[in-house]
Amino acid sequence: MPTIFVLALSLIGAALCTSAAEVAAPQIQCQAATYDFGSRDASETVEHTFILKNTGAADLEIKKVQPACGCTTAELDKNIIPPGDSAKIAAKLSLAGRTGELQKPINIESNDPTNPTLQLLIKGIVGADFQITPSTMMIRKDSPEAPASASVIVKSLKNEPFEILTSRSESGKLKIRWDKLPDENAFQVTANLEDRYELGQYGDKITLETNHPTRKQLEVSVLVLVPAPISVAPSKIVLHQDAKSPISRTIVLKYPPNSPFTIDKIETPDPSMTSQSEPMGDFGIRFVIGNIHPTAALAGQSVKIHISTGQVIQVPMELKKKP
Repeated sequence: MPTIFVLALSLIGAALCTSAAEVAAPQIQCQAATYDFGSRDASETVEHTFILKNTGAADLEIKKVQPACGCTTAELDKNIIPPGDSAKIAAKLSLAGRTGELQKPINIESNDPTNPTLQLLIKGIVGADFQITPSTMMIRKDSPEAPASASVIVKSLKNEPFEILTSRSESGKLKIRWDKLPDENAFQVTANLEDRYELGQYGDKITLETNHPTRKQLEVSVLVLVPAPISVAPSKIVLHQDAKSPISRTIVLKYPPNSPFTIDKIETPDPSMTSQSEPMGDFGIRFVIGNIHPTAALAGQSVKIHISTGQVIQVPMELKKKP
C-alpha cells in the first residue's frame, strides 16, 4: 500500500507540473493586425506602427520579422516581451511603381505554441494622379569620392497644372533642382551627390512641396549605389599597326569581393570582330576579342563590356608601331 500511495502522489505531482507548464506559455496578440491606408498616391511611402502584446504567462520571444518584399520594411523595438507587456513594429511601405489594390503581409514568427506565425497586413489602393519615371531614382557613384547625379520625370496624369515650390532630401546630402518640361504638366527632377560614400547601397528620399490642390507633397525614392571597383587587365588593348593578319587580344575582369556578376553584352568598335567569354571560377571572367585588323580607324575606340550591375566597362584601344 505505501508503494502504491507514493506512486499515486508522484503521478498527481507530474500531472500538476505538466498542467502548470502548459498554462505558463506566451501568447501573441495584435488587436489591429490589418492596416488599411485608404487611397494614396504612388509617390508616397505609407508608415504605420503595429502593437504586439503578450497576453500569456511566459516571456514572448519574437524570432523573426519577415516583410513580403523589398518594398516593405519593419523594425521591431524589442524581441523579448514579458507577460502583459507590448512591443512596437514600425512598418514602411513604398508605393513607388504600384497602382490599384495592394496588399503586403508581414510575418511575425514567435515562440507562441498555439500561434507560431502571426501575419500582419498593410493594404489599400494606390492612385495614379502622378507618375514618377523611373519609379526609383538610382544614383550610381563610380567610386566613393566621385560625384554623381540622376533624374526622374514627375508628371500629372490628369493633366492638371502644378508647380514645385521647394524640395528636401531625407539625408540632407542631395542637391536638388527641377526643370519644367515644355508643353507638359511635368518636371524633370535632378539630384546631384558630391559627398563621399563608402562601398554599398544607401536609401534616401526626396520630398517635393507643390501647389497642387490635393497633392501638396510628392515623394521620390532614391537608391545610392557605390559598387566595388572591378579590376581590368590589361587596362588598354595595344595593337601594332603593321600586323599583317587579324590578331586577337585577351581581357580579364576580376570580380570584386563577394560581388560576382554576369555579362549582358560586349560591343566592339568593328562589327567584324568576334568576342568569346568564359568564367574563371570565383576569380572572374576571361574575354578573347578576335579578328582584329589594326587600322588607324581603331585609334581611340574602345571595347565596351556591359555587365549585370548596370556598369559599362570600357577598354580603350591604342595603336603603336613596332620599334
